[in-house]
Amino acid sequence: MFLRPILPALALAALAACADPASRCGGPETRELKTIDKLIAETRANLDRGYTRVREDSGASVNFCLGSHNSNVGLSFCTDPGSRTRTAPLDTAAETRKLESLLARRDALTARIAACARP
Repeated sequence: MFLRPILPALALAALAACADPASRCGGPETRELKTIDKLIAETRANLDRGYTRVREDSGASVNFCLGSHNSNVGLSFCTDPGSRTRTAPLDTAAETRKLESLLARRDALTARIAACARP
């Protein structure tokens, strides 16, 4: 009687302990690692170029478009998101610090994933 409410919790704990370690902790860390890798690639590209590209959203606007995606004949209203990309100067010292920080974060995350996957 005393153990009856505790038995389901013990069963779930036992199942969790038997689960594959890689499946227990791989999801969020793997997604974060992909994001960090993209940021590292972007930062390296900025340093190689010597400038950065900034996306500006100027708001939506309505344009007259000739035709549509279904046909090439007719006149219709088309929405234009109004975003454009411009170049901006780059603070190379700050970008280098950012890259070093991202690389350190990647190393720590890789070590955590490797430790989690070990039995």
